[in-house]
Amino acid sequence: MFIYKIARNEQIGDIMENKIKIVCVGIGGYASVYWKALFADTEGDFEIVGAVDPFPEGSPYYEEIKTRGIPLYSNMEDFYREHSADLAIITTPIHLHTRQTLFALEHGSNVLCEKPLSGVSTDAEVIEKRAAELGKFVMIGYQWSYAPAILGLKSDVLSGKLGAPVSLKTRILWPRKKEYFTRGSGWAGKLKAKDGTVINDSVAANACAHYIHNMLFVCGKEYLAAEPLCVKADLIRVNAIENFDNATISFELENGAKCLFVAAHSSNINRNPMFDYEFENATVKYDENTKDIVAYFKNGEEKHYGNPFSGGSDGKKARVAINGCKAQDFKPVCSPYTAAAHTRCIEAVQTFPIYEVKEEFIKENEGLLYVDGLAEAMTECYAEGKMLSETEAFKKWVK
Repeated sequence: MFIYKIARNEQIGDIMENKIKIVCVGIGGYASVYWKALFADTEGDFEIVGAVDPFPEGSPYYEEIKTRGIPLYSNMEDFYREHSADLAIITTPIHLHTRQTLFALEHGSNVLCEKPLSGVSTDAEVIEKRAAELGKFVMIGYQWSYAPAILGLKSDVLSGKLGAPVSLKTRILWPRKKEYFTRGSGWAGKLKAKDGTVINDSVAANACAHYIHNMLFVCGKEYLAAEPLCVKADLIRVNAIENFDNATISFELENGAKCLFVAAHSSNINRNPMFDYEFENATVKYDENTKDIVAYFKNGEEKHYGNPFSGGSDGKKARVAINGCKAQDFKPVCSPYTAAAHTRCIEAVQTFPIYEVKEEFIKENEGLLYVDGLAEAMTECYAEGKMLSETEAFKKWVK
């Protein structure tokens, strides 16, 4: 249970007496999860010494940040000119992750950077090498990787209790309105930033990235994720973006296990993540109704791991990082090397064509563009383990 212990901060190490100094880089959007967790944390072992965001007024915590007297800066250069920080929590657009992580490391901070790692998988090597040279750590924030339920499952996979993976599949239907694709500073749904930095923002790389990553993470060795091989993808676009907003993606693991990812933003039906992981000795299931990961063993036994969304898995990342700053030889359960497997999968996915949906099949309701029947087609793919292009609906929808 070594990995599980790390997530619960049951590590051995010298504890520093001084409070951990934190700078939050990015305070809008998903950063709200961190602000909520930090403001609710009663441990008393840290202080927020600064916040960095060029447009801070957009954060729901803006007024509270000011009331608490937390200094605000428009860029990291200005913050580090006046302060130091033990930990930088980075929740900025994808194309800024690598440069800001390296900048924080160079200025003496450990880093918790939101997922994904970046748009380029080789950035992992650059970040890991520099962190090692400076004696710092970098965590990537795939929240399920810090959830006790997932860590318990991975521990059993590592021990051989479940046997080798045979097939894994997951489905998520998360409708997103047009405003979702115009948020921020114009990076949403983009392939590259204006300066050429790769973004590859999509349903598979961002909002639903956790659930590709989780298949790789659960089957990976120790602190790593399994490698995606033989990647195939059916990609469709409904909204006015550069990249795709709906996908079925298949790939294999190193032992030949088959994996399937089914996700949609252009569905008029919302369905939270569910998965079905088959191993040699058991089938592991999770859905939004039971809210419990359960392993059904072939010998009739069952094991309940719990809900991966419970226990504050979103906010838990910050607490793990704070504790990591206080421990010697801290090793994150989700490092850049771990996260790079998902990025490599996305790089392979981006080599496939993106199909436009014919306008006659696109409907709109209160800002949501959706394809009538997409939810049913995606459910069919998940149930039967097939790609979207294998459905009759796909053949009539695409141009």
